Amino acid sequence: MLLIEKRNGIVRFFVLAILACLSTRSVLAAETLKIGGNGSALGSIKILGAAFEKSHPGITVVVVPSLGTGGGIRAVAKGAIDIGLSARSLADEEMKLGLEIVEYARTPLVLAVGASNPLSSVRRSEFIRILRGDAGIRSGSQQLRPILRPVSDAEAILARNVFPEIGEARSPESNATIALTSQDAADLIERVAGAIGPSTLGLMRSENRKMKALSLDGVAPSTKNITSGSYPLVMNLYLVTKPKPSEPIRKFVAFVQSEPGKRLLEESGNYVGERKK
Repeated sequence: MLLIEKRNGIVRFFVLAILACLSTRSVLAAETLKIGGNGSALGSIKILGAAFEKSHPGITVVVVPSLGTGGGIRAVAKGAIDIGLSARSLADEEMKLGLEIVEYARTPLVLAVGASNPLSSVRRSEFIRILRGDAGIRSGSQQLRPILRPVSDAEAILARNVFPEIGEARSPESNATIALTSQDAADLIERVAGAIGPSTLGLMRSENRKMKALSLDGVAPSTKNITSGSYPLVMNLYLVTKPKPSEPIRKFVAFVQSEPGKRLLEESGNYVGERKK
């Protein structure tokens, strides 16, 4: 009996040892993709990441809080994250880092207000005044409260490229609140009475924000108006990786560019079709 118990104990020991090895191998085999960068893209990428995990059970996608476009690019270069999210092409200094960049979608840059705000459209002159942070801006009897992003932010740069008269600096008498991230800006636009500021349709839809995108000179930021070029403020979205990315990274990039990925992007306020020049 003692011999049998001893033998059974030895067998149990080896079984547990084998299971431990298999468990360790399973943990080691699991892959984690860290993705981060431009805040406007985070919501859509979380949706894509969740769908990607279902079809790739050995890979976990972690989307980190907003790093900004520049922060995401630097994080990829340093190996802190695997994929960066950029709202612009690489700057000259960033090109020297030897990174790879691929456009995956576009989304309209909009002026947004809270969902209950009656405002539905702004004129170009009002748009420019708001992004300059001019004081005393009103819409009818309503006092507007600009919620802006730093002048170095990708959204601010895009707006100045399309409307150079906005200028590089804020108005000296500006009464605008500066939000450091896209999510901070959206939080304020949702909460503050009369708040108005830049956002993107992709962020608003993918994060289910209680916000309303305004028409510009009567032109709505719709799929039709984006593809025709009649709505001028269109933000290109890019994935940034190191050269010769790992297989999990290549698989995620391929999923984003696949038909299921494109469909999820379209549903969350982004556009992947051709745009007329």
